[in-house]
Amino acid sequence: MEFNNAESRRVQICLIGNSKLNQMVHSLIPEYRGVADITIIDSIFHDALGAARRMVESDAVDIFISAGANAHYLKDTLPKPVVVLEVRQSDMINAVLRASGISNRILLLTYKHQPTWTEFLSYFNGLEVVHKTYGTAEEARDLFLSTDLSEFGVVIGSSYVCDLAEKAGLPGTLLYSKASCRAMIEQAVDTAARNKVERERDAFIDFLLWQSTKALVVTDVMDRAVAFNERAFELMPKLKRGRGVKRFLDPRFENHTEMVAEGMVLNDRLCRVTKRLFEVDGNHVGHLFSIVASPVRREDDSDDASRSLVFQSPQMTEASHFLSIYGATPGPVLLRGETGTGKELAARQIHEVSLNSKGPFVAINCAAIPSELFEAELFGYSDGAFTHARSGGKSGLLESANNGTFFMDEINSLPLPQQAKLLRVLQEREIKPVGSRTTVALNIKFVAACNHDLYEEVQAGRFREDLYYRLNVFNVRLPALRERIEDIQPLSHHFLKKLDEQYQVDVDIEALATLLQPYFVRFNWPGNVRQLENMLERLLVSVTLYESLADFEKALPRLVPELFPEDCVEPEGVAVEGRLRQVEREEILKVLGQFGGNKTRTAEYLGISQTTLWRRLKEL
Repeated sequence: MEFNNAESRRVQICLIGNSKLNQMVHSLIPEYRGVADITIIDSIFHDALGAARRMVESDAVDIFISAGANAHYLKDTLPKPVVVLEVRQSDMINAVLRASGISNRILLLTYKHQPTWTEFLSYFNGLEVVHKTYGTAEEARDLFLSTDLSEFGVVIGSSYVCDLAEKAGLPGTLLYSKASCRAMIEQAVDTAARNKVERERDAFIDFLLWQSTKALVVTDVMDRAVAFNERAFELMPKLKRGRGVKRFLDPRFENHTEMVAEGMVLNDRLCRVTKRLFEVDGNHVGHLFSIVASPVRREDDSDDASRSLVFQSPQMTEASHFLSIYGATPGPVLLRGETGTGKELAARQIHEVSLNSKGPFVAINCAAIPSELFEAELFGYSDGAFTHARSGGKSGLLESANNGTFFMDEINSLPLPQQAKLLRVLQEREIKPVGSRTTVALNIKFVAACNHDLYEEVQAGRFREDLYYRLNVFNVRLPALRERIEDIQPLSHHFLKKLDEQYQVDVDIEALATLLQPYFVRFNWPGNVRQLENMLERLLVSVTLYESLADFEKALPRLVPELFPEDCVEPEGVAVEGRLRQVEREEILKVLGQFGGNKTRTAEYLGISQTTLWRRLKEL
């Protein structure tokens, strides 16, 4: 994969060296004008390092070139590649020949890690060559200054050594040649261009990975990470390039070139992980791990007071009508209904239509308040009322609900002593905080709720009869979800839309609701609307882990086994057609009974014509 962009192939080269080397490279710049921009910095060592770092920070260089100790110093300290000029044997021979034309007494100073091929010097008769090496610029300067230069007529070495020689009054012969400089530049051009191609490829891979809504990890054949996107890093925060991914995943992945695993947990997220093999020219070069994580629920910014009952059934229409009528009166309202039928939402509806709608709505669960704290929590207490009492006292829940609505859920769980105290509040419409001598007048709309028949509790002696009659001025029964099946569809749409806003999933809500509807209408819903909402949240999160709705539907028995009770499994020998007939018969008769035998409404609900309904009834 190459982009073949001529401008992107052009490389930026920076030479850091001294006078003679710089002049030689400068003379070669025209040869490479079409492929490279060559910048020359005339500096040494520490100064060179500072200049080079500024070039890197400004992104003005792709690669550096240098020679001798300077090059090796830069190579060890810079984040960009450094190409070192290589001294050839021919360079050494030519330098000695040039120097011998000046004097037969030669001082040869070279960098200690640089090859010199000094064995050929024995072939030169009449030459006196002393060879010394150095490791740093400081060593080269000290070595030069400590040498008796009167014994030599010429010095051979790097550009820096030549500068030292000329300052001391000795001629200097540069060890490098145009040929070696040209080779250094060409190597730099090739290396920088190759690096650019690799960076372009890596950047393109990263670009593709980051566009994906999935977490993606590209590995080599040993399953070591080559590239990954941010979503993968979120699931595996310790993931690094070159590190294996097997420690994050199921051990089974190590033994398979291709595999799909559901239900994996990464960073506390439920995930579906797919491992795919990819090849180049028939050779196995690596794997692609694709991870679909369950969505994260965002904070719900909706105000609880804006929540309302969702329904279209006649049973709930009637209940809502009574809530509005009774809510407008000053008397208490008793709500009856199973757990999860929406009693608090019904209490909020009462609050919204009451004379106290502008005031606060305060809800308590009577089963959650310890009996020994009941009086202090509801009535409040004054300063110093009891040991560890808060300085200055504390207002009770009833006082905080003044001029508003006070909702008491699970009123049937209130112990008898507390029932007596609550009865007094309802009768007197005032409270006296614990430890206080003054009373607080109350203007409260009282709403109570129970999930049992409260009169049966009275008959069993577990609930005060006088309190029952005081609360039961107005009462509304909230039907169970199984009694109002036609509300399942609008409720499902309502919850799925709300959950989709919180989880931000890429799912067709309408298609999902349509798929689930046949399963939902056959279920008994012991947990009522709350169970429906919780189940929809589980399913909305889970559906993102499957490639299609068809795959998701196949997984429903594992995701929501409560919808598939064991007694629905067919015994051996029962025909599938017979089972489908039985289910169809049960559904038609159930809906027919729901609408009181009204065949027109039954046909509309089932989505079939009246003629089809008559024919099915006759067949069944």
